[in-house]
Amino acid sequence: MHSVNAFFNSDIPFVSFSQPHWGAMVVFVIFLLIFVSVPQRLTEEQNLLLTRAASIFLSLTVVIWTAIHISYGRFNAADNLPLSICNLFSLIAPLLFWQPNPRRFEIIYFFVLSGTLQAIITPDPDAGYPSYEFLKYWIVHGGLVVVVLHHLLAFKLYPRPQGILRTFMWLNIYILCLIPINLWLDANYFYMMNKPPNPSLLDFFGPWPIYIVVTEVVAMGFFALAYLPIYIARKKNPKLDTIGP
Repeated sequence: MHSVNAFFNSDIPFVSFSQPHWGAMVVFVIFLLIFVSVPQRLTEEQNLLLTRAASIFLSLTVVIWTAIHISYGRFNAADNLPLSICNLFSLIAPLLFWQPNPRRFEIIYFFVLSGTLQAIITPDPDAGYPSYEFLKYWIVHGGLVVVVLHHLLAFKLYPRPQGILRTFMWLNIYILCLIPINLWLDANYFYMMNKPPNPSLLDFFGPWPIYIVVTEVVAMGFFALAYLPIYIARKKNPKLDTIGP
């Protein structure tokens, strides 16, 4: 009974780089190694089934988390709508990954490898282990990285350098859509109004709103870093250039 109560307890504090944090990182690495090692051993159809199953699992995680929040009277539109990139991508993951789509995947790749990976290194869950908040956070963030890298290797959807600019354009469209929502709900989606309470890279970027401008510049750098492995691989094998104009 104690473990069940702990699972539904949203008041358990999370401590960065604590034992649960490191444990979640280890589990993430294990699943990542599994998912990036299987594409060459499976047929294209089997890889597609694996991607679809994982994407459904991500979506159900967000749905179940929302249902628990509502049932316990904890749902708040200012905090719990699936509007962050990670939650949004996870909720609609079956739509994003059901069929390989080079142009769409290019945008997802840069978003996830640049932003979601940082959320794993500097996490900001609403509660600690073993609460459902903690598990949902790691399933969503770790799962997205795992599914994206599996999708990349299984279907050879290698992004182009111009995809960085396309992703930056969509990032700003996303931000512009969030601003009125944050003001209307008095919310802080995508940390547009305040920095996260736990330590993060934003702590080095100055006060509001300066850190938002700095983040825009830094985002381009992270997009470039995310492209670097593709650039190196493409230099060795020009046939990796599979995404058309």
